[in-house]
Amino acid sequence: MKSSLTDDRIVVFDRTPVARLFSCAAAFGSAALLFDYLSRGAAEIEALPLIALVGLVAGTVIAALIQYGDHIYMSSSGVLYENRFLPFLGKRGRWLRWEDVVEVREIRRKVLVILSRDGRRVLVDAIFGYAIARNEIVRHASHAVFSGTLARDEQT
Repeated sequence: MKSSLTDDRIVVFDRTPVARLFSCAAAFGSAALLFDYLSRGAAEIEALPLIALVGLVAGTVIAALIQYGDHIYMSSSGVLYENRFLPFLGKRGRWLRWEDVVEVREIRRKVLVILSRDGRRVLVDAIFGYAIARNEIVRHASHAVFSGTLARDEQT
């Protein structure tokens, strides 16, 4: 069965399980460092290391939430990057129509950067189903300039 986008079908790509596991491991590891520091007793606790460790835990937990909230949507009309948690910060995703794509750049066969004529860009990396997403992007944006490793593939 050939995988391709037709009509109004929308395909959703999520982060890879490995990327999600690493973000959770980082959050748990930073929390373990904080609890280890707190377990030394009140006489040993200083303000600056405590603030730094709390900041580290907060940063890794936020990064894990962002990692779990990432979604890339693709349809026959365009592509959209959206994160479930960014609307709380006032950042909403907007569809990038295939007609507006001017360049598709691939970096080391792992990351795709889709650039539009109005300066917007969509980053496609570390997703489950990267090969499918790559093929769909190349097929729908065939009018765009391909650069990076995609350009090398087109030359052969």
